[in-house]
Amino acid sequence: MKKLTLAEASAILIGTQIGAGVLGLPYALKESGPLLGVAIVVITGLLTLLTAFFVLEVAAQSEGETLSKLAERHLGKAGGILMFLSISVLAYGALIAYIAGSGDIISSLFGVSPKVSALLFWFLMSAVVFMGLKASGEAELMLNFLLLGALTLAIALVLPKVDSSNLSYANTSAVTKGIGVAVFAYVSHMVVPEMLKGLKDVKKTTKAVMIGYIVPMVFYAFFVLTFVGAFGLGTPELATSALERFYGSLGKILGLILPLAAICTSYIGIGLAQMDNIKEMFGISKSKAWLLTVIPPLLIYFAGLNSFVNALWIAGTFGGLLYAGILPTLMYLKAKKVYQKLHLPIHHSFVYISGLVFFLVFVYSIASIV
Repeated sequence: MKKLTLAEASAILIGTQIGAGVLGLPYALKESGPLLGVAIVVITGLLTLLTAFFVLEVAAQSEGETLSKLAERHLGKAGGILMFLSISVLAYGALIAYIAGSGDIISSLFGVSPKVSALLFWFLMSAVVFMGLKASGEAELMLNFLLLGALTLAIALVLPKVDSSNLSYANTSAVTKGIGVAVFAYVSHMVVPEMLKGLKDVKKTTKAVMIGYIVPMVFYAFFVLTFVGAFGLGTPELATSALERFYGSLGKILGLILPLAAICTSYIGIGLAQMDNIKEMFGISKSKAWLLTVIPPLLIYFAGLNSFVNALWIAGTFGGLLYAGILPTLMYLKAKKVYQKLHLPIHHSFVYISGLVFFLVFVYSIASIV
């Protein structure tokens, strides 16, 4: 395996996170209000950063294994299966959302049918995934410059339109509605073992994880503040589509290019991690694992599950909370008992608090749909 640079490793993590999740954040948090929405974004970011460090610690003790195998090593066969299933639910839900979203965006830009557009996107991004970690890192690095530049421009354009009356609005009863999408916006834990493989150094990987979480957290906070602050309860499902209201055709183009770049980076990161996840879990070749990664979401999309938001909600609630919150916490607690020396010693109170928060949110999410 070719070695990654710190910039490439950070880019993979940033690119995996700043995808469909960021585009849905303003809509998911609009009922909470902009300031409360920012608080949710920051708290969720810090908690998921903590559990990403849990994953890094466990991966460092058994370097070379995917998250599913690490869960099996520390939580037994049932833990490994549960991790594999939760990652798969998140990965397939995300990939379906990206295929659906890309089809609509490319169709709006070039007038091609959404299904043809989705197929073209799927083919190109799946090819990058097949090329492996190094090619993905290089692609992510280039796409991230475009993505972060477009995101910065979008924030700068909307910031002057923020309405002070929207800033004063807050609804604590709506907090839980946006947590699933907020968690999804940060879930990239499956990429952490891949980063460690590529960097081959725990300290460098720790820096990459820190950069990979802080950068999206800052952008998410400003994105929610500006868009919910400007549009309030009228914030659209795809936040950047609102740019057309203020800036006409220029706003429309930017509002489409930004999510397309975001979706591209996320598809690559999640697709790569899921491919390795399947390859190691079933002991099959790279080609077969790649096919099992990219074919099912395409078939499900063409079968009719092409709702961008529904796919995101399923991925974040049932996949993200388990694989990025509850299971990493349990794995780290087991690692603290097994290994005498830890690279990232974290006080047990923080570990228990993070695990409890994710568990309670998961239970509430299940209860809310029963």
